Amino acid sequence: EVHAPILGLWGVKMVVVSVFLAFTVASIALSTRIEAGLEQQIVLPRDSYLQGYFDNTTEYLRVGPPLYFVVKDYNYSSESRHTNQLCSISQCDSNSLLNEISRASSIPELSYIAKPAASWLDDFLVWTSPEAFGCCRKFVNGTYCPPDDQPPCCSPDEEPCGVNGVCKDCTTCFRHSDLVNNRPSTEQFREKLPWFLNALPSADCAKGGHGAYSTSVDLNGYESGIIQASEFRTFHTPLNKQGDYVNSLRAAREFSSRMSDTLKINIFPYSVFYIFFEQYLDIWRVALINIAVALGAIFIVCLLMTSSLWSSAIILVVLVMIVIDLLGVMAILGIQLNAVSVVNLIMSIGIAVEFCVHIVHAFLVSHGNRNQRSQKALSTMGASVFSGITLTKLVGVIVLCFARSEIFVVYYFQMYLALVIIGFLHGLVFLPVILSLFGPPSRHIIIEKQQADEPSTSSNLS
Repeated sequence: EVHAPILGLWGVKMVVVSVFLAFTVASIALSTRIEAGLEQQIVLPRDSYLQGYFDNTTEYLRVGPPLYFVVKDYNYSSESRHTNQLCSISQCDSNSLLNEISRASSIPELSYIAKPAASWLDDFLVWTSPEAFGCCRKFVNGTYCPPDDQPPCCSPDEEPCGVNGVCKDCTTCFRHSDLVNNRPSTEQFREKLPWFLNALPSADCAKGGHGAYSTSVDLNGYESGIIQASEFRTFHTPLNKQGDYVNSLRAAREFSSRMSDTLKINIFPYSVFYIFFEQYLDIWRVALINIAVALGAIFIVCLLMTSSLWSSAIILVVLVMIVIDLLGVMAILGIQLNAVSVVNLIMSIGIAVEFCVHIVHAFLVSHGNRNQRSQKALSTMGASVFSGITLTKLVGVIVLCFARSEIFVVYYFQMYLALVIIGFLHGLVFLPVILSLFGPPSRHIIIEKQQADEPSTSSNLS
């Protein structure tokens, strides 16, 4: 008796339409600020001791997770340019992978790479060079000879080590004349790589690869001249927020894709957290596709039930506005986009239908002009929507406010409370105004026209 006549005033209609459209436009702008992710603290009870652990980690930790750039099918033969395209020492390409990683580490705020990569390839090439006379050495019979400060050249308890032991006749693996452009040949590379990976670092030769690179190279089938997989290790910058993890994953993949296209080598990044955060790279696409499918299904069902394309389109428009407004509220409250919130958004479409479809159906079966039918729809169904849908869901949702875990408060109490309020306002304020302005014709008028046409048709036939 009070609400419906007020909404029938022309000035009130203009204000209602302007306010709701303005909030929808603002929500579209705000939705771009929604971050993807799910903070770890939010799934814990508020009094959990782990809350302090995560807070301290965020505030004080200054070491990021390790980042590996994996190179597939590295051709180490002398005829291939892959070696110079990957390494970073002398005679390597200026745009090699390791040089580009070093350049990227100089802009960590964009690349999320903290330091240049540790390179088994660089260390191996240095280890085999004649200048490193204490590293790559061989016995007279051609087998590997370790540095003088390692067994069997030196006993562990012998101090200082002697130089007249079993290794006195060891010589360096290569002279400069044995190398081609200061690079080992294919056969030399094939023979000396296992030596390098098994060599222990020591004072005489710190470049031994066993300590740092024993798992960096896949030697299965490497005798053919192709190393199927090898990795170059660096570190991400400290990652404190979920958005940092997602952005670092995206930046690493973009960097690897660019280097793969430039060098024509298959390169991909890996870090321990990628498996958990890969879902957020396309979470927006997944969310929008599922929302579109849900809206399309509801439109088809409404069209079949009401047999009115006009009314089904109005319901669809209102539902789209409700979802957009809910995204705007998520941005205001700082709610992140993840699997939980996407499920809530899809479920909110089904719940929001209840705020709209009853009013539209009552409008369709009412008599009079659009204003009168809009008021009748509110008088007949408004109280049911308010008491049967709004209040019951409001009472059920308020209970979640007292949950100990923050995830229930944020993703269920706040989101569903926002849905109830937004759905209530759209169903009982915005929708009646839209129906009074652009509502479909009454079904009774169509039926009366059909009944009026039937006698004239029968008389013509007689």
